[in-house]
Amino acid sequence: MKICIERSDRMGDMILTLPIIQGIKEKNPKASIHVVASKKNLKICQLSNLIDKTYEKTNNSSAFKQLIKCINDEKYDYYFSFSPGWFGLLLGYYSTSKFKSALILQSRYKSNIISKFWQIIFSKIFFSQLKVVNRFKAIRENQDIHQTTTMMEVILNSGINLDKNHQSNFAFINAFTIKKDKKVCVIHLSSKWINKYYEEDNFLELLKALEKKNLSIYLTSDETTKSKFHKIFTLYSSTDKANELINNEKQILLCNNFDFENWTSLLNQADYTITPESGCTHIASLTSSKLCVIYDADNLPKSIMREYAPWNKEYLALETNDMDLNKKLLNFVD
Repeated sequence: MKICIERSDRMGDMILTLPIIQGIKEKNPKASIHVVASKKNLKICQLSNLIDKTYEKTNNSSAFKQLIKCINDEKYDYYFSFSPGWFGLLLGYYSTSKFKSALILQSRYKSNIISKFWQIIFSKIFFSQLKVVNRFKAIRENQDIHQTTTMMEVILNSGINLDKNHQSNFAFINAFTIKKDKKVCVIHLSSKWINKYYEEDNFLELLKALEKKNLSIYLTSDETTKSKFHKIFTLYSSTDKANELINNEKQILLCNNFDFENWTSLLNQADYTITPESGCTHIASLTSSKLCVIYDADNLPKSIMREYAPWNKEYLALETNDMDLNKKLLNFVD
């Protein structure tokens, strides 16, 4: 049995798909599973020993034609389009797979019967199976719409058996080993920290309080960090060289512009991870780190938790408008 899964969106979405792949392999050990990935989540796929082949999404027309040829040459038994947008649907349309299935998620923000209307019509015509999730209605009826659960339903409805109870059997390989004479706390500096409820000065107060604890604190950055954390870059030492963490003596160190391998190596060695809801959430969910996730209070936080919670991972969920946010974060690392 050969299966193609199109998951060409964010890193977190791919991580939430890993339990699906493992579940299929548990019940169908001879199954060959290929994934069409985005540039962002390709590295996750390449680290998984359960994925037999990976293709990278491209918007270039000639490369897309070549991708279609590769997909058709494989002669898949099943094709699953799990990402939003037209790319996966069009790839499925051109695919010669025997069974094609699409998952379409309608708006979670408002009741709109025409949300994704043309994608739904297209899929009804050209796909063997279509699952449409009206997220606005499902949220209000308290239905289980977790991404992983929903994808499992699509797989099972296609006739493929899978084991539903597994956490991802996934392990990062550390590119370096940090000095660990005390517990390690990693805090991800996404711009999502800064909002009408929480400013950089509040974050500085948190760091001052954390300095009183027996911790090594590493601040990791992304492409949004410098636009929001001007004072952090001025007050704290930073490095872009991961090997400087091996014998680091500073209690707080800003790890700036680490590549994927070094960033995941650091997260993999953390005792605590604190992050706004982002790809970092799901990377940390694959480690043994104790995890705290902060949700945007103005973006349906309860809904986001239900849809994208780390799979089978205990974690502390907080919201940006929590007046005791710093106090709860300090208690988290006790």
